[in-house]
Amino acid sequence: MSKIRFGMAQWQHPAWVDYLYPRSEATGLRLGHYAKFFSSVEVGSTFYTDVAPEQIERWAVQVPDSFRFCFKVPRAVAHQFNELSEAECLQAWRAFQSLLKPIESLLGPTMLQFPATVEPRHLPLIAKLCESWSLSSALGVEVRNVGFFDKGDQEAALLRLLADTQCNKVVMDSRPVFSTQAYCESLVDAQQKKPRVPCHAIATAEHPVVRFIGHPELERNHVWLDQWGHKLSQWLQEGREPTVFVHSSDNIAAPTLASWLDQKLQQALPDYVAQVQLPVQHEQMGLL
Repeated sequence: MSKIRFGMAQWQHPAWVDYLYPRSEATGLRLGHYAKFFSSVEVGSTFYTDVAPEQIERWAVQVPDSFRFCFKVPRAVAHQFNELSEAECLQAWRAFQSLLKPIESLLGPTMLQFPATVEPRHLPLIAKLCESWSLSSALGVEVRNVGFFDKGDQEAALLRLLADTQCNKVVMDSRPVFSTQAYCESLVDAQQKKPRVPCHAIATAEHPVVRFIGHPELERNHVWLDQWGHKLSQWLQEGREPTVFVHSSDNIAAPTLASWLDQKLQQALPDYVAQVQLPVQHEQMGLL
């Protein structure tokens, strides 16, 4: 059976001290403990700032060969290209790939995340970026403009481009955090920051990426986790190798939600081997 990877949006959180890593461990070494429980991680720091090659190397030596980093493409490429010439954008794109090249074997799908201001009329630029991806690892593309979710010609054009270039669609599922009024601080924050886009669970290549944003009332999430259990089972049976990043509105209980989804796959697929084996107290995380 094909392999699935689970990960978080970060590898350290104050609530995970004495849970995923001991209190005595230096913060700079927590990635190694995280990698005992999850096989991938979103790395958002590359989106916001320049990361030195030495830092990339320090991260790489902390994880096993089976681990995969999913870096976010710098915003200079995906968010600020209107401020750059096409040549400058492509130069930044090549520089980022060069940064990742030394740890190519540890790369999962790199995430090219476009803001809502990138519209279907920008498809030619998206195509150039996809076509000039030179690393052997997968590339994932996340769009947030509603035009790409019209179930018509514009969405079809994007999906065709991704399939033709063997790039993976990144599926954002923010339905849980928008399913209720924002009655707590974490939901207010999530509803302000997370995109509210339709969840079209479509795979365009072999390594689809799912970003699931869970509701802080954990039991509410089962309806969506059940749906993802079905879809992920289908992808695995098709021979695809999905990566699933589980968030929650405050990320405290995200490991618990990942464990629940992993259990649903165990129930659905007789040959499935559990991927998320958390410390025994993981069920308590939702009560914090």
